[in-house]
Amino acid sequence: MIIKKDILIVEDNEINREILAEILSDDYRVLEAENGQVALEVLKEHKKRISLILLDVQMPVMDGYTFLNRMKEDEELSLIPVIVMTQGTSEEDELAALAHGATDFLPKPYRPQIILHRVAGLIKLRENAAMVNQLEYDRLTGLYSKEFFFKKVQEQLLEDPQGTYCIVGSNIENFKLVNDIFGTRQGDSLLKEVADITKKMVGSNGFCGRFSSDRFVCFLSQEKERQDRGRFIDDQDQDVSDLLKSTVMRWGIYDIIDKTIPVEQMCDRALLAADSIKNQYHQYFAVYDDSLRSKLLREQAITSIMEQALDEGQFVVYLQPKYSLKDDCMAGAEALVRWFHPEWGFMSPGEFIPLFEKNGFIPRLDQYVWEKVCRQLGEWKEKGYPLLPISVNISRADVFQGNLSDIIFALTEKYSIDPVYLHLEITESAYAEKPDQIIKTAEDLRKLGFIVELDDFGSGYSSFNMLSQMSLDILKLDMKFIQNELARPADRSFLKDIINMAHRADLAVVAEGVETREQMNRLHEAGCDYVQGYFFAKPMPVQEYEKLLLQQDEYPNPLSQRSTIHQKYLLVVDQDAEYRSMVRKTFDANYHVIEADSAEEALAYIKTSEKDSISVVILSMALPGKGASLVIDFLRQTPCFWNIPVLATIPSSKCTSQMPLAREADDFLCKCHPLFDLQSRVQKMVELASSRKRECILQDEANRDPLTGLLNRRGFQNSMDSIGSADLPIAMCIFDLDNLKKVNDTYGHEMGDRMLQSFANLIYRKTRLGDIRCRYGGDEFIVVLKNIEDEKTALKKGESICRAFQACGKEEAFSTSCSAGIALCNVYDDLTSDLIMRADQALYRAKRENKGGCCIWE
Repeated sequence: MIIKKDILIVEDNEINREILAEILSDDYRVLEAENGQVALEVLKEHKKRISLILLDVQMPVMDGYTFLNRMKEDEELSLIPVIVMTQGTSEEDELAALAHGATDFLPKPYRPQIILHRVAGLIKLRENAAMVNQLEYDRLTGLYSKEFFFKKVQEQLLEDPQGTYCIVGSNIENFKLVNDIFGTRQGDSLLKEVADITKKMVGSNGFCGRFSSDRFVCFLSQEKERQDRGRFIDDQDQDVSDLLKSTVMRWGIYDIIDKTIPVEQMCDRALLAADSIKNQYHQYFAVYDDSLRSKLLREQAITSIMEQALDEGQFVVYLQPKYSLKDDCMAGAEALVRWFHPEWGFMSPGEFIPLFEKNGFIPRLDQYVWEKVCRQLGEWKEKGYPLLPISVNISRADVFQGNLSDIIFALTEKYSIDPVYLHLEITESAYAEKPDQIIKTAEDLRKLGFIVELDDFGSGYSSFNMLSQMSLDILKLDMKFIQNELARPADRSFLKDIINMAHRADLAVVAEGVETREQMNRLHEAGCDYVQGYFFAKPMPVQEYEKLLLQQDEYPNPLSQRSTIHQKYLLVVDQDAEYRSMVRKTFDANYHVIEADSAEEALAYIKTSEKDSISVVILSMALPGKGASLVIDFLRQTPCFWNIPVLATIPSSKCTSQMPLAREADDFLCKCHPLFDLQSRVQKMVELASSRKRECILQDEANRDPLTGLLNRRGFQNSMDSIGSADLPIAMCIFDLDNLKKVNDTYGHEMGDRMLQSFANLIYRKTRLGDIRCRYGGDEFIVVLKNIEDEKTALKKGESICRAFQACGKEEAFSTSCSAGIALCNVYDDLTSDLIMRADQALYRAKRENKGGCCIWE
């Protein structure tokens, strides 16, 4: 169904209104008003929908000219085209109408074809102008768009080559915090308020643009900037919101000396100056000067050689030991990267790491470090050295790669190491940008067996929010937090509260940056599990760390004894206490060994254990009665325990009666085995189980659309194949998002992706857990509703989703809708492509007759 545009007829003569309505009603939706005053009231309610106004001049209460003057006072109303219609045909009448703001002039009597052509032409002209206007102006703030700002600056510099001008760039400090705490609506409101005040401050002496997100740029004369610099910080006369009063702005100034460089580079320099004073108290202005220029040149020089440096192995992994306060011995290390340049010498990580994060090189450097660490762990394992976990850093850029878990898991498989020995440190600052992606990444990595640490806890605002949402193993306290907190009197410290809270959440706690004995003692008293810092050891080359590793007499379990949920458990079920003791001694360094002397005791433990906590079961086939069979049957019949590998043990090779049951286990072994054989069998079983788990995760990923998380076509077909008679009748619903291409072309593909994700989230909320939800194509989605009662129920659900998406689109700032087609099926044999075809036919009927609505296949 085509949505008609609205036209307002303002005419005191009722017959004339009826004639005009008759002419226009086939192509437009007509609104009427008998005078200018009524017309203003209609506009107040419908001004965003009205495309054109037909206006009589001679009217009671408020005439046409007064009405035009009132329209000009309103910025939005003044954009609506107006055709004035009068009995007069003189040039003076036409000029008077145009002088008051009319767009066109038509004399009476009405000539239908002339009216229709003029109306259509003016509406099209207005729509084209609106499209051009969208390209020139930022949609949210009304300031110039970035590209149009560049164009205006270039024009001004060419027009006045002798003028002295500058670019003033600004950003809002911690703007992501505003969005995170108050929501994007409040964030958008703040951006509009900052834009309005900035525009007012610049006035007629220059112009402003929105560079990106919370970054703004202004072009004005150098003299004007110096006169009004204080107003950019704080104008006491401004009536501003409480949120803006609590907002800190940083301003950077670039004086335009060389007018030949690109305007974008000028803006970059102004914003670079603003960034240089980030987080500096009471410093709001910075000027781009020689020192900043030198910094920029230095960064360019580093960028030009970073690829070569990586290829030549100039980056070296250092290890800083971590110590267990409970066991008073080394418990692992953190991998840190050092750069030794052949000419420049030692390069501070504080210089090149932030640069690599900014220029996008950090993922390559991180992967280089991960592989070095995995290779080293693999070498120590081959030599038979004791293994302690090593932590590696996961940066924000790493997390935003879609294949992070694939890359890291492939490295552990390549060097045959257990993922538990590679701890992954995710900084809390990464959470601020894309919390949902961080949460999912942490969950995926833990499913693969990695230990996930939250690094720099206490350095930002998101800490406690992260703890409540993320799946974590270890909490790492930020160095500055530790040093500031330990400087306070012990009786006022809430360090102990933080550690207790972590322990209640089954998290081990690591404190970094420990430099004094007093700090260590305070941490020990507070219950901290692990520490690292210069008081114990500086970061050191791998060879030095290896010496410390081999000199150590005791090796604690690599995971905190307090964090039971994160340990690897080995369950040995055997009546023979001596055999159980031998198993404990064999595996105690790498597993938390649980002993059970009966099937009943073993099942009681298994039933109360957490999913994925038991790594392997060593089960005696000689348990009394059907004990062994009970344990195996329970493990194989309970979905959450299916993947636990079972090693069956039989008393001797002559006990053939237990062989059939033993073969139901993953592997079996006679009890006269040597220890290395037991270790080898268990290790292979655990690795195989890990591979199976990996295959399940990959299979799930292969069945899902990466953008929306819904099933893809492959996953959809698999789900359809699993439908049985108990699910019938079903309703096949196909949804098509209207105008996605227009959204992509007008606002960019990021907005289009947001629209797709928004619809996916909507159908998650609007459908039941057992229903099938799929992204079938670019902008096409399929929902299969199971056990649907009748056509009326299916239609009601489809229309509900269409209405909800239209409302959601307004909230998300894109104007769109979706159409739906539905086909019902009552017979199991009828679940074929024909059902999709029927729903598709209903969809096209909906788009043709009821766009934005829903139709049932008949």
